[in-house]
Amino acid sequence: MDRTKGARRVTYVVAGPAGSGKSTLGRALAEVTGSVLLDQDVATNPLMAQLAVLVGAGADLDHPGLRGPVRTARYRCLTDIAVDNRRIGNDVVMVAPFTSECSDPHAWAELARQLEPSVVHLIWVTVPPEVALARRQQRNLARDRSAVGVGVPAPTPAPVVAHLAASGSVAAAIEAARIVRCTEGG
Repeated sequence: MDRTKGARRVTYVVAGPAGSGKSTLGRALAEVTGSVLLDQDVATNPLMAQLAVLVGAGADLDHPGLRGPVRTARYRCLTDIAVDNRRIGNDVVMVAPFTSECSDPHAWAELARQLEPSVVHLIWVTVPPEVALARRQQRNLARDRSAVGVGVPAPTPAPVVAHLAASGSVAAAIEAARIVRCTEGG
């Protein structure tokens, strides 16, 4: 990786629904590019679990008490860590659902602005809904327990902003290499 001053830096924003393979693809993309991996679950879930106890949410990280300001703060932590890494010359792979940023062009523009002067690529990871459900049931994490017994969810709409579609069903290393080829040159 070229770390010379003024080199063009890249931030990959890996987003998608639960169980789509965001973390797996994000790790592979970080490995292929030599980027710093910032996975929201790894960075913030221990704190979120404690907040959930405080608001009476149990293991439900989608509880109304954890939305709004808490969601904003959670994403702010991830973004601030990314910005700090960018300042010292690291490319970054950010992994999180980024639901608001994918569904609202203004929210996406604000995230991209915060990550400037980095070139920002949104990578949207999907798998068929039945595969996402099976993965969530198999990993059996507290945050996925709401998926048990609900049935196959409707497909999550694709982002309304420019993005590169990625398959969570393809081997992550192969998909990561494809993403790099597709995003080279900006």
